Amino acid sequence: MHDLISLCIPCMNRTSDLKAVMPSILKAARVSPPVQVAILDYNTQDDLAAYLVSITNEFTDGVSLNYLRYEGHSYFHMAHARNLSVLASIGDYVVISSCDIKLDFDFFTVIREHIERDNPAWMNFMNEMGVVIIERNEFINAGGFDERFEFYGSEDKDLYLRLLRRGAQHSILPGKKFYAITTPDAEKIKNYREPLSKAEMDKRGKVFYWQNIAEGVMVANLEGWGAWN
Repeated sequence: MHDLISLCIPCMNRTSDLKAVMPSILKAARVSPPVQVAILDYNTQDDLAAYLVSITNEFTDGVSLNYLRYEGHSYFHMAHARNLSVLASIGDYVVISSCDIKLDFDFFTVIREHIERDNPAWMNFMNEMGVVIIERNEFINAGGFDERFEFYGSEDKDLYLRLLRRGAQHSILPGKKFYAITTPDAEKIKNYREPLSKAEMDKRGKVFYWQNIAEGVMVANLEGWGAWN
């Protein structure tokens, strides 16, 4: 059994970070193919497209690239961008990451071992929730990330709690097989619609987070999510 795993990464004006982590992504993907790297260009204004063209020949031997560009917003919308990155993929399982996440060489190997042994609907590495690993159909059926989470915040925690309420089979993976490179907070928040701090953004999102808990929500975005306009 060799399911296609898609690594889904939305990117807006953070190509310098993507360049720093891409060698680790390609190395990990080559160790355990097939892997699709799905890059969602969220109306970026830097050299993302040119960079991907320059490394096209590195996507071989079961490692593929899918690049799609979205131009509907002039600012970054966290949940929407992450949803679009999944819709830009075709993998049986998706790993929803960020453009500043480096992978260990055995990242996909560990995930694939658990898929083939336990067939879980979703997984996370112990004590780590920033990278979502989930069966694509389960993600779709759960309504993706709640698109009320526009800013940096708890969109991943909200998804995890909905998956638990849905009773989706879950595996906790051993150790930690990824880490974020050092990027100033000013770079991480510069593309959002409002000039808020990370703490202020998280506070905004907590309103939806606690509402979904109180109401026992299992499916977000009952209609119209992941729109390309």
